[in-house]
Amino acid sequence: MTRAFVAAISLALLSSRPCLAAVTAPTGELRRDNLTDYAPEPGPGRAHNEFWTYQLRLNDGIQVQLNLSRVFFGKFKDPVCGADLALMNFAGRNYFVAREYPLKNFSWNPATARLAVHDDIFAEGLPPRAHHVTFSTTKGGHDYFLDLTFENMTPGVVWGDGIFRFGGGDQAALFLHIPKARVRGWLAVARDTVAVRGFGWMDHTRQTQFGTKFMDAGYRYAVTTGRAEGGYFFQNGSTVFGYGVREENGVMTLLKPTAITSSERTSWGGLAVPKRLEFSLLGHAPVILLRTEDRQRTSILQELSSLERFGAKVYLGGEVLGYRGIAKIDDSMSAIYAFSMVKR
Repeated sequence: MTRAFVAAISLALLSSRPCLAAVTAPTGELRRDNLTDYAPEPGPGRAHNEFWTYQLRLNDGIQVQLNLSRVFFGKFKDPVCGADLALMNFAGRNYFVAREYPLKNFSWNPATARLAVHDDIFAEGLPPRAHHVTFSTTKGGHDYFLDLTFENMTPGVVWGDGIFRFGGGDQAALFLHIPKARVRGWLAVARDTVAVRGFGWMDHTRQTQFGTKFMDAGYRYAVTTGRAEGGYFFQNGSTVFGYGVREENGVMTLLKPTAITSSERTSWGGLAVPKRLEFSLLGHAPVILLRTEDRQRTSILQELSSLERFGAKVYLGGEVLGYRGIAKIDDSMSAIYAFSMVKR
């Protein structure tokens, strides 16, 4: 089951790439998010994919990324739902675990804002009033458990309708439901269980087509101390899209990217990964992201057999690598970063 889900995320993140004629960004400014933004797409298409993604920085230097998802594959395979947990610096070790389930497992209850892919893997409560997330599974002889309550949540925001429109009618949407929060709860691997507290961020993306058809890389960051700030910026050649937010005098400000450049790169996993990124913004000074501590690299195909991996790479047009760690923003603010890049 895990192998199929790993392939699912690969498709959802990055695949073949036709020419991008243009990207039409949302219109208007930031607005408060709502239940409709948070909810799953009510009419998913044959290649629809959707992710609710958490970025967490916890006590004792622990970093976590958690995805809940559902993915449709057209004629390639049956649609699925699932989750994956990337855990870094937990008792000095890194872990990655992914689970896949039949689509019939996916459930959504708007009355309680409960989104579930399994009885033991779910999120519940509409931010910023209340929110809780649980991930509990067993794999490879290890029990994995994450149970967090979100508090003091900065209200979520969306740029216009949140939708970026591409040539040919495809779309991608981005919603920032928790730009900043305090979290508390429990984290465990095997018999090692610890109480945790720290910072939380959550965004929600959905696409009408496999994401690699319109991007080479995605760069996500979230400032973990001080003001609320973060973003999810995408690049396909010289074309950029996505957006970020920054809290200024108690008001959330929209950060619209106009270009993404890198003055310094380092080799990591067969790719030249940006070490220092500059996000040029409309009407604002650029945001400078510097990777200061690299923690985890994962291939979305890493759990496939060599034959399955070869077939997936041919079908996808490449392999998606995920990079995660600690960063500095504008040489002063501490942040967590999560990059997705294609190895062709």
